[in-house]
Amino acid sequence: MLMKLLLIFFPLFLFATTSEDRILQLEARISQLEKDNNNTNSNVDEIQGIVDVVERKYFTDMIDFTPEVRLRFDKMVYKVGNFETQHNPSTVSKNMDGVPNRESIDKDFDISSSVRFRLNMHANLLDALQFHGRFVFQHSTQSNERLCILSKEIKSSGSISGIDIDRAYIDYLLNNDSEYPIIFSFGVLPTSGGTPMQFAEVRARQSVFPALVFDMDSFGIIFTSNLSYLFDQESFLRVVIAQAYTLDSNIYPYQCNRETIDNADIYGLYFDTRFSKNSLFSIGVNILGKLKAHPYLGPDVDADNSNILGTVLTFGAGLDSANIGGSGVTTFIHSALSYGHSNGNEDNNGTLGGAVGNFTTSSYADGTLIEDFGYSLYAGILYDFSKYIIFGAEYNYGSQYWFAATQGSEDMYNKLSTRGHVGEGYLIWNLNRYLFTKVGYMYSKEEYTGSGWHFGDPIAKGGIQQVGYIQLNASF
Repeated sequence: MLMKLLLIFFPLFLFATTSEDRILQLEARISQLEKDNNNTNSNVDEIQGIVDVVERKYFTDMIDFTPEVRLRFDKMVYKVGNFETQHNPSTVSKNMDGVPNRESIDKDFDISSSVRFRLNMHANLLDALQFHGRFVFQHSTQSNERLCILSKEIKSSGSISGIDIDRAYIDYLLNNDSEYPIIFSFGVLPTSGGTPMQFAEVRARQSVFPALVFDMDSFGIIFTSNLSYLFDQESFLRVVIAQAYTLDSNIYPYQCNRETIDNADIYGLYFDTRFSKNSLFSIGVNILGKLKAHPYLGPDVDADNSNILGTVLTFGAGLDSANIGGSGVTTFIHSALSYGHSNGNEDNNGTLGGAVGNFTTSSYADGTLIEDFGYSLYAGILYDFSKYIIFGAEYNYGSQYWFAATQGSEDMYNKLSTRGHVGEGYLIWNLNRYLFTKVGYMYSKEEYTGSGWHFGDPIAKGGIQQVGYIQLNASF
Protein backbone atom coordinates (compact mmCIF):
# COMPACT_ATOMS: atom_id res chain seq x y z
CA MET A 1 0.00 0.00 0.00
CA LEU A 2 2.79 2.34 0.93
CA MET A 3 4.58 1.52 -2.28
CA LYS A 4 1.42 2.33 -4.30
CA LEU A 5 1.08 5.64 -2.53
CA LEU A 6 4.71 6.43 -3.28
CA LEU A 7 4.23 5.43 -6.91
CA ILE A 8 1.17 7.65 -7.11
CA PHE A 9 2.57 10.82 -5.36
CA PHE A 10 6.22 10.59 -6.41
CA PRO A 11 5.53 11.97 -9.93
CA LEU A 12 3.44 14.71 -8.33
CA PHE A 13 6.32 15.49 -5.97
CA LEU A 14 8.74 15.56 -8.85
CA PHE A 15 6.34 17.76 -10.82
CA ALA A 16 5.92 20.09 -7.84
CA THR A 17 9.68 20.27 -7.36
CA THR A 18 10.22 20.88 -11.05
CA SER A 19 7.45 23.50 -11.18
CA GLU A 20 8.89 25.26 -8.18
CA ASP A 21 12.33 25.26 -9.81
CA ARG A 22 10.79 26.54 -13.01
CA ILE A 23 8.97 29.26 -11.12
CA LEU A 24 12.17 30.22 -9.39
CA GLN A 25 13.97 30.19 -12.72
CA LEU A 26 11.19 32.26 -14.32
CA GLU A 27 11.33 34.74 -11.45
CA ALA A 28 15.09 34.94 -11.85
CA ARG A 29 14.69 35.45 -15.61
CA ILE A 30 12.10 38.16 -15.06
CA SER A 31 14.41 39.83 -12.58
CA GLN A 32 17.26 39.64 -15.10
CA LEU A 33 15.05 41.04 -17.87
CA GLU A 34 14.03 43.92 -15.61
CA LYS A 35 17.70 44.65 -14.93
CA ASP A 36 18.48 44.44 -18.62
CA ASN A 37 15.53 46.71 -19.40
CA ASN A 38 16.71 49.24 -16.88
CA ASN A 39 20.18 49.09 -18.36
CA THR A 40 18.69 49.40 -21.84
CA ASN A 41 16.67 52.48 -20.82
CA SER A 42 19.77 53.92 -19.27
CA ASN A 43 21.72 53.22 -22.44
CA VAL A 44 18.93 54.75 -24.56
CA ASP A 45 18.94 57.87 -22.41
CA GLU A 46 22.72 58.06 -22.67
CA ILE A 47 22.65 57.52 -26.42
CA GLN A 48 19.88 60.12 -26.83
CA GLY A 49 21.93 62.59 -24.82
CA ILE A 50 24.90 62.01 -27.09
CA VAL A 51 22.68 62.39 -30.16
CA ASP A 52 21.33 65.70 -28.80
CA VAL A 53 24.86 66.98 -28.20
CA VAL A 54 25.97 65.90 -31.68
CA GLU A 55 22.91 67.50 -33.30
CA ARG A 56 23.48 70.74 -31.41
CA LYS A 57 27.14 70.74 -32.35
CA TYR A 58 26.29 69.98 -35.98
CA PHE A 59 23.84 72.89 -36.07
CA THR A 60 26.20 75.33 -34.34
CA ASP A 61 29.01 74.19 -36.62
CA MET A 62 26.83 75.12 -39.59
CA ILE A 63 26.46 78.71 -38.33
CA ASP A 64 29.42 81.00 -38.83
CA PHE A 65 29.57 83.99 -36.49
CA THR A 66 31.77 86.86 -37.65
CA PRO A 67 31.97 90.00 -35.48
CA GLU A 68 32.76 93.57 -36.56
CA VAL A 69 33.76 96.53 -34.38
CA ARG A 70 34.18 100.16 -35.42
CA LEU A 71 35.39 102.98 -33.16
CA ARG A 72 35.09 106.46 -34.67
CA PHE A 73 35.79 110.08 -33.68
CA ASP A 74 34.31 113.04 -35.62
CA LYS A 75 35.00 116.76 -35.49
CA MET A 76 32.41 118.89 -37.32
CA VAL A 77 32.15 122.58 -38.20
CA TYR A 78 29.02 123.99 -39.85
CA LYS A 79 28.32 127.44 -41.31
CA VAL A 80 25.40 129.02 -43.16
CA GLY A 81 25.40 132.57 -44.47
CA ASN A 82 22.35 134.09 -46.20
CA PHE A 83 19.59 131.62 -45.38
CA GLU A 84 15.82 132.08 -44.96
CA THR A 85 16.03 135.81 -45.69
CA GLN A 86 12.31 136.36 -45.20
CA HIS A 87 12.95 136.07 -41.46
CA ASN A 88 13.75 139.29 -39.68
CA PRO A 89 17.48 139.41 -38.83
CA SER A 90 18.01 139.01 -35.13
CA THR A 91 20.88 138.53 -32.77
CA VAL A 92 18.81 136.11 -30.74
CA SER A 93 17.65 132.65 -31.63
CA LYS A 94 14.12 133.65 -32.65
CA ASN A 95 12.67 136.63 -34.46
CA MET A 96 9.64 138.70 -33.37
CA ASP A 97 7.23 136.04 -34.68
CA GLY A 98 8.77 133.37 -32.50
CA VAL A 99 10.21 131.55 -35.52
CA PRO A 100 13.84 130.40 -35.28
CA ASN A 101 16.25 132.64 -37.18
CA ARG A 102 18.76 130.62 -39.24
CA GLU A 103 20.84 133.38 -40.78
CA SER A 104 24.57 133.48 -40.18
CA ILE A 105 24.78 130.11 -38.45
CA ASP A 106 28.28 129.25 -37.27
CA LYS A 107 28.60 126.12 -35.15
CA ASP A 108 31.82 124.50 -34.03
CA PHE A 109 31.06 121.15 -32.47
CA ASP A 110 33.20 119.31 -29.95
CA ILE A 111 34.66 115.96 -30.93
CA SER A 112 32.03 113.24 -30.93
CA SER A 113 32.71 109.54 -30.53
CA SER A 114 30.79 106.43 -31.48
CA VAL A 115 31.23 102.69 -31.39
CA ARG A 116 29.42 100.15 -33.55
CA PHE A 117 29.30 96.38 -33.04
CA ARG A 118 27.82 94.03 -35.60
CA LEU A 119 27.52 90.25 -35.43
CA ASN A 120 27.09 88.51 -38.77
CA MET A 121 25.54 85.05 -38.97
CA HIS A 122 25.65 82.61 -41.87
CA ALA A 123 24.44 79.02 -42.05
CA ASN A 124 24.41 76.42 -44.85
CA LEU A 125 21.35 74.50 -43.70
CA LEU A 126 21.09 72.35 -46.84
CA ASP A 127 22.78 72.30 -50.22
CA ALA A 128 20.11 74.65 -51.54
CA LEU A 129 19.16 76.48 -48.33
CA GLN A 130 21.08 79.19 -46.49
CA PHE A 131 20.37 81.58 -43.61
CA HIS A 132 21.90 85.02 -43.15
CA GLY A 133 21.52 87.38 -40.21
CA ARG A 134 23.11 90.45 -38.67
CA PHE A 135 22.72 92.08 -35.28
CA VAL A 136 23.82 95.71 -34.84
CA PHE A 137 24.55 97.84 -31.78
CA GLN A 138 25.53 101.51 -31.98
CA HIS A 139 26.47 103.87 -29.14
CA SER A 140 27.30 107.54 -29.57
CA THR A 141 28.30 110.12 -26.98
CA GLN A 142 27.93 113.07 -29.37
CA SER A 143 29.95 114.95 -26.73
CA ASN A 144 26.57 116.04 -25.34
CA GLU A 145 25.98 117.89 -28.61
CA ARG A 146 23.42 116.83 -31.16
CA LEU A 147 25.13 116.71 -34.56
CA CYS A 148 22.29 118.35 -36.42
CA ILE A 149 22.27 121.50 -38.54
CA LEU A 150 18.61 122.52 -38.37
CA SER A 151 18.94 124.77 -35.33
CA LYS A 152 20.97 127.94 -34.92
CA GLU A 153 22.35 126.85 -31.56
CA ILE A 154 24.14 123.64 -30.68
CA LYS A 155 21.55 121.38 -29.11
CA SER A 156 22.49 119.22 -26.16
CA SER A 157 21.87 115.51 -26.11
CA GLY A 158 23.13 112.79 -23.81
CA SER A 159 24.71 109.53 -24.87
CA ILE A 160 22.44 107.43 -27.06
CA SER A 161 22.39 103.73 -27.91
CA GLY A 162 20.50 101.75 -30.51
CA ILE A 163 20.03 98.00 -31.00
CA ASP A 164 18.43 96.36 -34.02
CA ILE A 165 18.58 93.48 -36.51
CA ASP A 166 19.19 94.59 -40.10
CA ARG A 167 19.60 91.15 -41.70
CA ALA A 168 17.54 87.99 -41.20
CA TYR A 169 16.73 86.21 -44.44
CA ILE A 170 16.66 82.84 -46.16
CA ASP A 171 18.19 82.05 -49.58
CA TYR A 172 16.53 79.08 -51.31
CA LEU A 173 17.97 77.82 -54.58
CA LEU A 174 14.97 76.66 -56.62
CA ASN A 175 16.50 74.91 -59.64
CA ASN A 176 20.19 74.24 -59.21
CA ASP A 177 20.29 71.89 -62.21
CA SER A 178 19.05 74.56 -64.61
CA GLU A 179 21.30 76.68 -66.81
CA TYR A 180 19.49 79.68 -65.29
CA PRO A 181 19.12 78.91 -61.57
CA ILE A 182 16.82 81.12 -59.50
CA ILE A 183 17.35 82.09 -55.86
CA PHE A 184 14.30 82.96 -53.76
CA SER A 185 15.16 85.17 -50.77
CA PHE A 186 12.76 86.30 -48.05
CA GLY A 187 12.93 87.99 -44.66
CA VAL A 188 14.76 91.12 -43.52
CA LEU A 189 16.64 91.74 -46.74
CA PRO A 190 20.24 92.83 -47.54
CA THR A 191 19.26 96.13 -49.16
CA SER A 192 21.63 98.59 -47.42
CA GLY A 193 25.35 99.13 -47.93
CA GLY A 194 25.40 98.63 -51.69
CA THR A 195 28.09 99.23 -54.27
CA PRO A 196 30.40 101.20 -54.47
CA MET A 197 30.34 102.04 -50.72
CA GLN A 198 32.38 98.92 -49.93
CA PHE A 199 35.64 100.30 -51.33
CA ALA A 200 36.03 102.93 -48.60
CA GLU A 201 35.40 100.28 -45.92
CA VAL A 202 37.76 97.56 -47.28
CA ARG A 203 35.11 94.85 -47.49
CA ALA A 204 32.74 93.07 -49.84
CA ARG A 205 29.57 94.87 -50.83
CA GLN A 206 26.81 94.45 -48.27
CA SER A 207 23.89 94.80 -50.67
CA VAL A 208 23.27 93.50 -54.18
CA PHE A 209 21.83 96.87 -55.23
CA PRO A 210 23.64 100.10 -56.27
CA ALA A 211 23.66 102.47 -53.31
CA LEU A 212 22.81 105.62 -55.28
CA VAL A 213 19.54 104.06 -56.51
CA PHE A 214 18.41 102.01 -53.52
CA ASP A 215 19.98 101.93 -50.06
CA MET A 216 17.23 101.30 -47.51
CA ASP A 217 16.31 98.76 -44.85
CA SER A 218 13.47 96.52 -45.93
CA PHE A 219 11.67 93.23 -45.47
CA GLY A 220 10.05 91.19 -48.20
CA ILE A 221 11.22 88.98 -51.08
CA ILE A 222 13.90 89.01 -53.78
CA PHE A 223 13.98 86.79 -56.87
CA THR A 224 17.49 86.45 -58.34
CA SER A 225 18.01 84.85 -61.75
CA ASN A 226 21.57 83.79 -62.57
CA LEU A 227 22.10 84.71 -66.23
CA SER A 228 25.81 83.93 -66.36
CA TYR A 229 25.26 81.18 -68.94
CA LEU A 230 23.54 83.64 -71.26
CA PHE A 231 26.12 86.44 -71.02
CA ASP A 232 29.20 84.25 -70.57
CA GLN A 233 30.09 86.43 -67.56
CA GLU A 234 28.80 86.55 -63.99
CA SER A 235 25.39 88.23 -64.48
CA PHE A 236 22.24 88.51 -62.38
CA LEU A 237 18.72 89.87 -62.81
CA ARG A 238 16.88 90.72 -59.58
CA VAL A 239 13.31 91.60 -58.71
CA VAL A 240 12.58 92.99 -55.26
CA ILE A 241 9.14 93.38 -53.69
CA ALA A 242 9.38 94.67 -50.16
CA GLN A 243 8.34 97.11 -47.47
CA ALA A 244 10.75 99.83 -46.33
CA TYR A 245 11.39 100.72 -42.70
CA THR A 246 13.99 102.55 -40.62
CA LEU A 247 16.20 101.03 -37.95
CA ASP A 248 16.25 102.38 -34.41
CA SER A 249 16.95 106.09 -34.92
CA ASN A 250 19.68 106.04 -32.28
CA ILE A 251 21.77 103.93 -34.66
CA TYR A 252 22.17 107.12 -36.74
CA PRO A 253 23.95 109.77 -34.61
CA TYR A 254 23.56 112.31 -37.44
CA GLN A 255 19.99 112.34 -38.73
CA CYS A 256 19.63 115.58 -40.67
CA ASN A 257 20.17 114.14 -44.17
CA ARG A 258 17.70 111.30 -43.83
CA GLU A 259 14.07 110.66 -43.00
CA THR A 260 12.39 108.06 -40.83
CA ILE A 261 10.33 105.82 -43.12
CA ASP A 262 6.77 105.33 -41.89
CA ASN A 263 5.58 103.50 -45.00
CA ALA A 264 6.90 102.69 -48.48
CA ASP A 265 6.06 99.86 -50.87
CA ILE A 266 9.21 98.86 -52.76
CA TYR A 267 9.20 97.49 -56.31
CA GLY A 268 12.55 97.19 -58.04
CA LEU A 269 14.18 95.63 -61.10
CA TYR A 270 17.99 95.42 -61.24
CA PHE A 271 20.63 93.90 -63.48
CA ASP A 272 24.37 93.62 -63.00
CA THR A 273 27.09 91.95 -65.03
CA ARG A 274 30.87 91.72 -65.02
CA PHE A 275 32.82 92.83 -68.06
CA SER A 276 35.85 91.20 -66.44
CA LYS A 277 36.73 89.66 -63.10
CA ASN A 278 37.28 93.07 -61.47
CA SER A 279 34.64 95.20 -63.23
CA LEU A 280 30.95 95.40 -62.40
CA PHE A 281 28.24 97.21 -64.37
CA SER A 282 24.92 97.71 -62.59
CA ILE A 283 21.65 99.28 -63.67
CA GLY A 284 18.27 99.44 -62.00
CA VAL A 285 14.94 101.12 -61.46
CA ASN A 286 13.29 101.45 -58.06
CA ILE A 287 9.76 102.53 -57.11
CA LEU A 288 8.72 103.72 -53.65
CA GLY A 289 4.93 103.59 -53.58
CA LYS A 290 2.64 105.12 -50.92
CA LEU A 291 5.65 106.93 -49.47
CA LYS A 292 5.18 108.27 -45.97
CA ALA A 293 8.17 109.58 -44.01
CA HIS A 294 9.12 112.33 -41.60
CA PRO A 295 12.39 114.22 -41.14
CA TYR A 296 14.33 114.86 -37.98
CA LEU A 297 13.79 118.57 -37.27
CA GLY A 298 15.58 118.77 -33.94
CA PRO A 299 15.17 117.54 -30.37
CA ASP A 300 12.47 120.14 -29.61
CA VAL A 301 10.32 119.89 -32.77
CA ASP A 302 7.67 117.26 -33.49
CA ALA A 303 7.46 116.08 -37.13
CA ASP A 304 5.41 112.92 -36.68
CA ASN A 305 2.30 114.29 -38.46
CA SER A 306 3.31 112.96 -41.88
CA ASN A 307 1.01 111.71 -44.65
CA ILE A 308 1.24 109.38 -47.63
CA LEU A 309 2.32 111.77 -50.38
CA GLY A 310 2.65 109.59 -53.49
CA THR A 311 5.25 107.63 -55.45
CA VAL A 312 8.96 108.23 -56.14
CA LEU A 313 10.80 106.58 -59.03
CA THR A 314 14.60 106.32 -59.08
CA PHE A 315 16.64 105.09 -62.04
CA GLY A 316 20.41 104.74 -62.17
CA ALA A 317 23.48 102.96 -63.50
CA GLY A 318 27.11 102.60 -62.49
CA LEU A 319 30.45 101.02 -63.29
CA ASP A 320 33.01 99.78 -60.76
CA SER A 321 36.53 98.83 -61.87
CA ALA A 322 38.83 97.39 -59.22
CA ASN A 323 42.62 97.11 -59.51
CA ILE A 324 42.62 98.13 -63.16
CA GLY A 325 45.22 96.13 -65.09
CA GLY A 326 46.92 95.18 -61.83
CA SER A 327 47.91 98.84 -61.30
CA GLY A 328 46.37 99.12 -57.83
CA VAL A 329 43.95 101.78 -59.13
CA THR A 330 40.22 101.37 -58.46
CA THR A 331 37.60 103.69 -59.94
CA PHE A 332 33.83 103.95 -59.92
CA ILE A 333 31.22 106.24 -61.42
CA HIS A 334 27.46 106.13 -60.78
CA SER A 335 24.57 108.38 -61.79
CA ALA A 336 20.86 108.42 -61.04
CA LEU A 337 17.60 110.27 -61.75
CA SER A 338 14.64 110.71 -59.42
CA TYR A 339 11.06 111.80 -60.10
CA GLY A 340 7.99 111.96 -57.88
CA HIS A 341 4.28 111.64 -58.59
CA SER A 342 2.18 113.41 -55.96
CA ASN A 343 -1.25 112.29 -54.79
CA GLY A 344 -2.08 115.85 -53.68
CA ASN A 345 -1.55 115.34 -49.97
CA GLU A 346 0.78 117.67 -48.06
CA ASP A 347 3.15 117.45 -45.15
CA ASN A 348 3.25 120.55 -42.98
CA ASN A 349 6.25 120.70 -40.69
CA GLY A 350 6.42 124.48 -40.34
CA THR A 351 4.08 126.86 -38.55
CA LEU A 352 1.14 125.87 -40.82
CA GLY A 353 1.31 122.34 -39.51
CA GLY A 354 1.36 123.47 -35.92
CA ALA A 355 4.68 121.75 -35.29
CA VAL A 356 5.88 122.10 -31.74
CA GLY A 357 8.41 124.92 -31.60
CA ASN A 358 7.34 126.72 -34.84
CA PHE A 359 10.07 125.24 -37.00
CA THR A 360 9.93 127.62 -39.96
CA THR A 361 7.66 129.63 -42.27
CA SER A 362 9.75 128.71 -45.34
CA SER A 363 8.33 126.63 -48.18
CA TYR A 364 10.91 123.86 -47.92
CA ALA A 365 9.33 122.40 -44.76
CA ASP A 366 5.76 122.24 -46.11
CA GLY A 367 4.11 120.94 -49.23
CA THR A 368 3.37 118.02 -51.52
CA LEU A 369 5.72 115.39 -52.89
CA ILE A 370 8.43 116.85 -55.15
CA GLU A 371 7.33 116.42 -58.78
CA ASP A 372 10.46 117.68 -60.52
CA PHE A 373 13.30 115.65 -61.98
CA GLY A 374 16.38 115.39 -59.79
CA TYR A 375 19.74 113.92 -60.66
CA SER A 376 22.93 112.87 -58.93
CA LEU A 377 26.50 111.85 -59.77
CA TYR A 378 28.87 109.81 -57.61
CA ALA A 379 32.50 109.09 -58.58
CA GLY A 380 35.68 108.02 -56.85
CA ILE A 381 39.22 106.74 -57.20
CA LEU A 382 41.40 104.68 -54.86
CA TYR A 383 45.06 103.80 -55.17
CA ASP A 384 46.94 101.08 -53.32
CA PHE A 385 50.33 102.62 -52.56
CA SER A 386 51.42 99.33 -51.05
CA LYS A 387 49.98 96.23 -49.48
CA TYR A 388 49.04 98.28 -46.44
CA ILE A 389 48.33 101.88 -47.56
CA ILE A 390 45.30 102.99 -49.64
CA PHE A 391 44.45 106.56 -50.64
CA GLY A 392 40.90 107.39 -51.71
CA ALA A 393 39.05 110.42 -53.04
CA GLU A 394 35.31 110.65 -53.72
CA TYR A 395 32.90 113.26 -55.08
CA ASN A 396 29.13 113.38 -55.31
CA TYR A 397 26.62 115.96 -56.46
CA GLY A 398 22.85 116.22 -56.09
CA SER A 399 20.60 118.71 -57.87
CA GLN A 400 17.96 120.97 -56.33
CA TYR A 401 15.20 118.36 -56.59
CA TRP A 402 17.29 115.25 -56.10
CA PHE A 403 15.73 112.66 -53.79
CA ALA A 404 17.91 109.74 -52.76
CA ALA A 405 16.30 106.49 -51.64
CA THR A 406 19.21 106.12 -49.19
CA GLN A 407 17.46 106.33 -45.83
CA GLY A 408 19.23 103.17 -44.67
CA SER A 409 22.72 104.30 -45.72
CA GLU A 410 25.52 103.02 -43.48
CA ASP A 411 27.39 106.27 -44.14
CA MET A 412 26.91 108.35 -40.97
CA TYR A 413 26.15 111.55 -42.88
CA ASN A 414 24.20 109.94 -45.74
CA LYS A 415 26.21 112.13 -48.10
CA LEU A 416 24.59 110.72 -51.25
CA SER A 417 21.37 112.53 -50.36
CA THR A 418 23.06 115.98 -50.40
CA ARG A 419 21.60 118.64 -52.68
CA GLY A 420 24.91 120.16 -53.54
CA HIS A 421 28.58 119.15 -53.67
CA VAL A 422 30.45 116.72 -51.40
CA GLY A 423 34.15 115.94 -51.58
CA GLU A 424 35.88 113.39 -49.37
CA GLY A 425 39.47 112.21 -49.08
CA TYR A 426 40.81 109.45 -46.84
CA LEU A 427 43.86 107.36 -46.07
CA ILE A 428 43.47 103.71 -45.07
CA TRP A 429 46.19 101.77 -43.28
CA ASN A 430 45.66 98.00 -43.32
CA LEU A 431 47.33 96.77 -40.15
CA ASN A 432 46.57 93.15 -41.06
CA ARG A 433 43.84 91.16 -42.79
CA TYR A 434 41.35 91.86 -40.01
CA LEU A 435 42.24 95.35 -38.80
CA PHE A 436 42.53 98.77 -40.45
CA THR A 437 42.50 102.41 -39.43
CA LYS A 438 41.16 105.27 -41.52
CA VAL A 439 41.70 109.03 -41.40
CA GLY A 440 39.51 111.28 -43.54
CA TYR A 441 38.15 114.72 -44.32
CA MET A 442 34.77 115.54 -45.88
CA TYR A 443 33.71 118.92 -47.27
CA SER A 444 30.05 119.56 -48.13
CA LYS A 445 28.48 122.56 -49.82
CA GLU A 446 24.73 122.18 -49.47
CA GLU A 447 23.26 124.45 -52.15
CA TYR A 448 19.60 123.75 -51.38
CA THR A 449 17.52 122.84 -48.36
CA GLY A 450 15.87 119.50 -47.70
CA SER A 451 18.65 117.01 -48.45
CA GLY A 452 17.11 113.56 -48.06
CA TRP A 453 13.55 114.94 -47.94
CA HIS A 454 10.82 113.94 -50.39
CA PHE A 455 8.51 116.95 -49.99
CA GLY A 456 8.47 120.75 -50.02
CA ASP A 457 10.07 123.37 -52.26
CA PRO A 458 13.87 123.43 -51.83
CA ILE A 459 15.31 126.93 -51.45
CA ALA A 460 18.87 128.20 -51.81
CA LYS A 461 20.92 127.57 -48.69
CA GLY A 462 24.68 127.78 -49.09
CA GLY A 463 25.55 125.63 -46.07
CA ILE A 464 29.19 124.63 -45.59
CA GLN A 465 30.01 121.56 -43.52
CA GLN A 466 33.49 120.26 -42.74
CA VAL A 467 34.12 116.96 -40.99
CA GLY A 468 37.42 115.44 -39.94
CA TYR A 469 37.37 111.89 -38.65
CA ILE A 470 39.44 108.92 -37.59
CA GLN A 471 38.17 105.38 -37.21
CA LEU A 472 39.47 101.97 -36.28
CA ASN A 473 37.82 98.88 -37.78
CA ALA A 474 38.08 95.20 -36.97
CA SER A 475 36.28 92.59 -39.10
CA PHE A 476 36.64 88.83 -38.82
